[in-house]
Amino acid sequence: MDIETILTKQEESLWGVSNYYQRPISLARGKGVYVWDTEGNKYLDMFGGMLTLSTGHCHPKVTAAITEQVEKLIFAPSLYPHENAVAYAEKLSEILPPSLSKMYFSLSGTDAVENAVKLAKQHTGAQEVIAIRGAYHGLSALGMSLTAHPTFRLGGTHITGIKHAPQPNCYRCALRLTYPSCEVACATDIEEIIQKTTSGRIAAIIAEPIAGVSGLITPPLEYFKTAVDIVREHGGLFIADEVQTMFGRTGKYWAGHEHWGVTPDIMAVGKSIASGMPLSATITTPEIAASLGGSIISTFQSHPVSVAAADATLDVLKEEAPPSHVEKIGHQIREGFELLKDEFPLVGDVRGMGCMQGIEFVKDRDTKEPANEAVSALFEATRERGLLVGSGGTGNAFRFTPPLTVTESEIEEALSILHDSIAEVQATVS
Repeated sequence: MDIETILTKQEESLWGVSNYYQRPISLARGKGVYVWDTEGNKYLDMFGGMLTLSTGHCHPKVTAAITEQVEKLIFAPSLYPHENAVAYAEKLSEILPPSLSKMYFSLSGTDAVENAVKLAKQHTGAQEVIAIRGAYHGLSALGMSLTAHPTFRLGGTHITGIKHAPQPNCYRCALRLTYPSCEVACATDIEEIIQKTTSGRIAAIIAEPIAGVSGLITPPLEYFKTAVDIVREHGGLFIADEVQTMFGRTGKYWAGHEHWGVTPDIMAVGKSIASGMPLSATITTPEIAASLGGSIISTFQSHPVSVAAADATLDVLKEEAPPSHVEKIGHQIREGFELLKDEFPLVGDVRGMGCMQGIEFVKDRDTKEPANEAVSALFEATRERGLLVGSGGTGNAFRFTPPLTVTESEIEEALSILHDSIAEVQATVS
């Protein structure tokens, strides 16, 4: 089908769909960091399929593992133990903190978060949860309640017992303070939130090491230790939502939380786990896992094809894109972004780590007034030049999250396109 036919049929038969660009593109095939649309146009994918394509598009080792499994057994319900799940769990445990050794494999990040919160409530006997403003945790009723962003809080369906703490956004501090003289007040404020707005005994705090959807917000180094210590003093657990940050995406370490020196009690992981196949995991300690008071069996739990893809994905990452590689690429991205900031007044802030970085556009650096229209224009400019990036924040930031297997030359190509695109947009707003 051509793109016009696809869009017409999409309008007629699908709902809840959001498309990028004034004239959306329909992807037809991909290889490595490149994709082609139905009209034959080639693009450099620096969004990485919404951070899912850790090994790039159609990595031969991953596709071979999927094909081999499909030819043997497409599906087996978890009522029948399957070797893929236990073999992968053993392999995954090798890159996790030793205490986190019990896993539940589901299909999406939303599933992983749901199960993490269920576990925390079961283990602690408490019901209230602290989340972070601007976070994103999924589109279930619980996920939307945890998420503090109006775009993703649909239908007025909210679960009670969730309190939102200030986001650790040093560029736009909700408390109007300046780091480091603020003494990380966004974290210490959690004490008052618990004391003044909860029963005083909470189940957990859930937080992303880097908040992806809200624009790659990266907390200061003291943040998590301060916040988690407060929560644990009130009987709560630390749930690290690593759906976006796991598998080396932030560079240097396999897991994002390691940059802050705090080990979570429960982790929710997904996206990069299986190179685009639907899979997620909720990971915890044996003690917490044992506190589950009932069954959470799911039809597609530990899906053999998705787990086979995850097993191959981890092998590829270890061989071709370990955290040290991502760290090196991350330095290259940051250096390129800082040069863009030096040249273009539109660039207000650059942030993130590894292959998870972003830029926020502002009309004026002193007032920090958001430049939403500039980001919209940038999307069109990059698309015309064959570069795909992702949106983030409240409309004035974009995400640069390439496959972890990306090379230095591919990053250089992307930065060159980005430079010319921002130059075009800057000229229209000056």
